[in-house]
Amino acid sequence: MQRHFFATPNDLLPVLEQAEKKLSLAYSLTGLFESPHVTIIEAGAQLPSLNLPAEGSSANNPTYLITLSGHIIDVRQVPQSAGGIRYAVDQLTNPDSVTFAHGGLFSPDTLISGRVATVSDTPVAKSIQSAFSNAIGKLFTRINAFYVGPGASEMLGRGCRLTHAVQSPPEYDLRLTRGKPRNK
Repeated sequence: MQRHFFATPNDLLPVLEQAEKKLSLAYSLTGLFESPHVTIIEAGAQLPSLNLPAEGSSANNPTYLITLSGHIIDVRQVPQSAGGIRYAVDQLTNPDSVTFAHGGLFSPDTLISGRVATVSDTPVAKSIQSAFSNAIGKLFTRINAFYVGPGASEMLGRGCRLTHAVQSPPEYDLRLTRGKPRNK
């Protein structure tokens, strides 16, 4: 299950707020780390990367593991071929979670896409995914396969790039279609 979107940081604040009204949530940065220590962020508005410039590709932007507040994050040891151990924070051993990559502004005229998704079908993962999908569906406009926040929609109307990656040809960017965007 996944929902792709384009959103400015200000577009995401009400989404995070609505999801957090339904469920008590916690956020942890995913990836491979030198330490098994996991930093838990108790509110989406406090994500350290939310207001930073986005990387040029949605794949290179921070992704957070979202769990219910108080859930203990399982950290996997990953032996490295060059020696040593790294510690993984991901969904593989945390099935009661979803991932959240917020994307954001790469430059004043380029917005990188974001995504909320889960590979898990546990009831907890489904409820977290549903809380985010419902908030995005209520607050954003659907344009083709994407949900577009109000600020992102304004950028699109000004002719800015809404893309997965700046190196991608502009013909793959999100574009307004004929007629009005569908609200969902």
